[in-house]
Amino acid sequence: MSQRWDALRSWHHDWAGLRVAMIGLDARGFAVADTVTELGADVAVVSDGEHSSDLAQLVDVIGARLVVGLPEAQELVADSLPDVLVVSAGSTGHPLVQWAGENAITVASDIELAWRLRDKNGEPAPWLLTAGGSEAGRAAHLAEAMLLAGGARVMACGDTTAGVPVLDALRVPEQWECLIVAVSADDLRYSPSVAAWSAACLSSGSGAAVNLLGRVYEGARVACVYNRADEATMHMVEEAEVEEGCRAIGFGAGIPGPSDFGVVEGILCDRAFLEERHGSALEFGTVDMLDDAGLATASGLNEVLAAAALARSFGAPISALNAALRGLGTASE
Repeated sequence: MSQRWDALRSWHHDWAGLRVAMIGLDARGFAVADTVTELGADVAVVSDGEHSSDLAQLVDVIGARLVVGLPEAQELVADSLPDVLVVSAGSTGHPLVQWAGENAITVASDIELAWRLRDKNGEPAPWLLTAGGSEAGRAAHLAEAMLLAGGARVMACGDTTAGVPVLDALRVPEQWECLIVAVSADDLRYSPSVAAWSAACLSSGSGAAVNLLGRVYEGARVACVYNRADEATMHMVEEAEVEEGCRAIGFGAGIPGPSDFGVVEGILCDRAFLEERHGSALEFGTVDMLDDAGLATASGLNEVLAAAALARSFGAPISALNAALRGLGTASE
């Protein structure tokens, strides 16, 4: 690992002259280039040519270099070894990533970079993490709606399904109270420093993705939210190293146990964030409300319950969850 990269843990550290190679010119890749160029780094953006011409034209404007094609990129990195190779989820299979591993070059995700830069506007805002396929982005937006309904200053960002690159969210003048960041297995592979306030994995996937997705829970402070119908997510929680006092909170379509979110006779219930959770529950919506919002499916229910658990872990009142769900129904009309 580059000692220079390893030492950079704050927006306010000295990034000048850091050699960065960014793989991919999608919105997330451009956000990386724009951010670290602003910080004074020496940035080369590697593209295979399949990119927006608008973004390509902007690379030179922001003071970075655009390198198109694999031979050109290989020549660049061989001549000037980068301190770090930055990837977004869509570029982790690029041949240069394998090359970096063979040559002891650090590979980091844009999520990892954002984590190191999250103190730009002062005290870093906590992150709520969602993982587990396309459901993660939708759950992030639902959690955002619930927290916004409670008056919190939050934004959903991260993976493409969540819309805004996390680095773009960090660079706005407003200081967020919380960011809800949707991440993929590939993001987590290269994000060793990230530790959530609370995290949710909606589905475990298969193969190598199972172990990678489990990283979403590492270092969690308040809650590890897991899918009760996907046993692998429970095992992820059991194996994660978390902060003392962090709780495991399950969600699913059935009747919730203590410390779970679930459904009782068509009522959406929280049995996790109340003092008398062994004998009672808090109601925050109905299955009929999900139907009005186009979420009355197995995946839609999971997304709502996981989002509710995350929002409640950050202090959203029950009334805010209900208001958000009603608002979704009104918006779909």
